[in-house]
Amino acid sequence: MSNQSDPVAQADMSPAWVTEALQAPVTEAEVVHDGARLRYRSWGTPGQPGLVLIHGAMAHANWWDFMAPRFADRFHVVAPHLSGMGDSEHREAYSTAQFSDDVVAIIEHAGLTADTVVVGHSLGGAVALTLGVRHAGRVRGIVMLDSAVFPPDQPSPFDPSKVPYRPKTICPDYAAAVGRFYLLPAQPCQHPYLLQHIAHHSVTPMQDGWTWKFDDALFKKMHMHEPWRELEALETPLAVIYGDHSAIFTQAVKSYVESLAQQRGWPMFAIPGAYHQLMIDSPRALCSALNGLLVGWPDQARGHQRG
Repeated sequence: MSNQSDPVAQADMSPAWVTEALQAPVTEAEVVHDGARLRYRSWGTPGQPGLVLIHGAMAHANWWDFMAPRFADRFHVVAPHLSGMGDSEHREAYSTAQFSDDVVAIIEHAGLTADTVVVGHSLGGAVALTLGVRHAGRVRGIVMLDSAVFPPDQPSPFDPSKVPYRPKTICPDYAAAVGRFYLLPAQPCQHPYLLQHIAHHSVTPMQDGWTWKFDDALFKKMHMHEPWRELEALETPLAVIYGDHSAIFTQAVKSYVESLAQQRGWPMFAIPGAYHQLMIDSPRALCSALNGLLVGWPDQARGHQRG
């Protein structure tokens, strides 16, 4: 859904819970890993159990600004900007393996222990899945938010590496850049003030105007993998949350993941009325779902025997 106006001009339209979240104390830090400067945001007190929030493709850490403070009373919450996106540096090549290694470097830099849960949305869910396999034992659980894993006999129809490369649009000014912001896949948005905030942090000035922060060759440089192999090999406790109106979490995805969830004892449930962008569609419902999930889970999941 396209943005229609300057996010700053609509600041007073935000409800109290959004204003409160955006005024919560937050710190920013950076670490260099494998030659790239990686930035991240954090809320809460160091020493508390870790909660890592990983954004989706072409997004950034500020997508979590409305939600992260709601967990800061009992978690040290960390939201990375993945390389090639947000405020982190670009790379010559990308993969979920590289992203997961970067996230672990940020976890280490932030001082998070193995008592950490990683939550990932969309591409971030695939990164969390790779981390759960590649760095098994480094975290105590992962949560995938509307992250599609297709069965092995049905290749994913969403292969962005095959999309023709198009350079980013250069806009003459900030307002023009923010005004071009839209969600993919296309969907309704009932909370435009959330979209305004995200758009505000999605653009950056350059010599000839304003443009998007993400690497416009992100998918051209990305090595795509087969997430189903990792899902079937996963030993780290997993939970799955999806939007019941999602265009990404199709019936084929749901049936496949649900069959594994039933075998492995993975919690899996939908957010009613939500589309793919769960944190924009139903942020408070998603917060409530995660808060409820994290009471006890994933500790009790470790005793479950695989089917």
